[in-house]
Amino acid sequence: MSDSQTTRKQINISSVHPSITGHFPGHPVVPGVVILDYIRQCIEEWKHSSVEASSLKSVKFLSPLLMDEKSMSDVSSQTLDIVLEEKKTIDSSPTTKIEFRCLQNDDLIVQGLWVFQANRSQ
Repeated sequence: MSDSQTTRKQINISSVHPSITGHFPGHPVVPGVVILDYIRQCIEEWKHSSVEASSLKSVKFLSPLLMDEKSMSDVSSQTLDIVLEEKKTIDSSPTTKIEFRCLQNDDLIVQGLWVFQANRSQ
């Protein structure tokens, strides 16, 4: 039996996402909170469990997710690969630990750890 489970999901963030036009005009950047919300949603879908934002234990933004000028003039999107890996706990506690990595064009831009109590309420 493996010590961890891994899943990968590809998402597209549209250039018309409401948060992008004001963040920052002329040099559009996808806000970190938007990326984290996509990660949270991916965890919830994968684990069939609700995940509170407050259970985010660590996050490191290594590089901004930029929207290029072409994507702003056309209605297009930026692709983000989200890799989730569940780390098994030694005891039988209901705590779930998910390490995440986000990649754009194979470049690591965000990494972190989400720790939460597993429930099956979704």
